[in-house]
Amino acid sequence: MNEKIHIIGGGITGLFLAYHHTKRGDSVTLYEQSEKLGGVIGTKTVEEGLVELAANGVLFTDQIKLMLDDIGLTPLFPNKAAKRRYFWVRGKLSRLPISILAGLKLVYTIGFKKIKFNDTQNFESWASQMFGISVTKNIIEPAIGGVYGTRLDALQAESIFSNWDGSGKNTILQEIKKKKGKSLGTVSFPQGMGDLVSHLVRYLEPKIEIKTNYQLQTLDEILKWKGKIRFCISLKSLISVLGNRIQENEQPNLLSIRTITRFGTSHLTKKTCFGVLFAKNEGIRALGVLSNSDIFPGRAKHGLHSETWIYPESAKQLENETWESILEKDREHITNKADSPKAVYITSWNAVFPAYDRKLYEFNRFIDVLESDWISKGIDIRFFGNYRKGIGLRSLFESTGSE
Repeated sequence: MNEKIHIIGGGITGLFLAYHHTKRGDSVTLYEQSEKLGGVIGTKTVEEGLVELAANGVLFTDQIKLMLDDIGLTPLFPNKAAKRRYFWVRGKLSRLPISILAGLKLVYTIGFKKIKFNDTQNFESWASQMFGISVTKNIIEPAIGGVYGTRLDALQAESIFSNWDGSGKNTILQEIKKKKGKSLGTVSFPQGMGDLVSHLVRYLEPKIEIKTNYQLQTLDEILKWKGKIRFCISLKSLISVLGNRIQENEQPNLLSIRTITRFGTSHLTKKTCFGVLFAKNEGIRALGVLSNSDIFPGRAKHGLHSETWIYPESAKQLENETWESILEKDREHITNKADSPKAVYITSWNAVFPAYDRKLYEFNRFIDVLESDWISKGIDIRFFGNYRKGIGLRSLFESTGSE
């Protein structure tokens, strides 16, 4: 059945949703406020190599493979050596940052301990109770912090694992098994993640109507449109669109992130690796670093090594500090030597990413109610984005394909 679909927002979420609807034969109009599609996802080509503006890869599944085949894009698989991952704990690099006993407790927790969420606990408190302090500090803190752009005490488990049953009935292993589609690892593309955007746009252009530089109307005006309405705008923009429908004290928290790509002659680690994740209170202000040129070929030129460091806004503590100086101090702390970079490129995303805390959980419940109320009135409207069903590109692809 051919349906009229209005997709508001031409970031990667909107492009994914447009792709799914064209596969169903729907009539799609895509509205984007800027002249550029893809949102935060993109790749900049510089003299030294490639600089990713946001995500460096996507988890490869059978469903994503089918999409890539459709749009004519060949995935770039990581080098085998990139499987090595490090944690920075107790002032040193480690691939196994916990004791054997703590590891056994972790396996037991995943397989046998029932999940019970507590809406009064932040993620750090909940994880310490669930997994123990050692596992939380040395594995979960660096791993989750690096993905969600902040530390555990600013997050909440129920918000991050919103699709899990946290009533105390199931184990983590049972919840993991519910997820359909096995991941085959992380992939990128020959010219970086910008390839994904450009190929999606090229595929969609003859199939849908695309309106860039679109002046967003008020929500009341949009609700009068005929057809299905799908919001795929950023959380920051959505808060503005909702206006007085949401009280100021109910607005979700937004995070600002700096990604800094550094080109230099030396490697951060002696052996090639995927990257390093940093535990809290270990003398490093970064949340994590990716060894780009170790992971994928073609990321750096002229024999240089490429790294992307991820920093929360709070990492800059003094007014006269520069982000470059913060990075170099972190790097020197790890390598014990000063090594000037050949080039540094900084990407700033201000209030773009959601904080997966209690306020976001409550906000999503509010959005669920809005959707239900409007549908009861004959207005078919839904909201998609990195604040709804998960923060990764795989989650965005699957959530937009499930409606």
